[in-house]
Amino acid sequence: MNNRTAAAAHERIDILEKDLIAMQTAIKLQFRDLFSRVKRLETIMLTAFGATLGLLVAVLMKMG
Repeated sequence: MNNRTAAAAHERIDILEKDLIAMQTAIKLQFRDLFSRVKRLETIMLTAFGATLGLLVAVLMKMG
């Protein structure tokens, strides 16, 4: 019932190591996806800022 041998400990560690590698792979994929989404959002925000600035300059040029 109580397996407290070195071999049993090594088996548990091997199982945990496989789970850890699987989790690291999943996290890498999620961060890659998150990074691409943030990059896309940054591009959209910079484009919107550029368009707003361009419209503001156009309005100021017409006034002057």
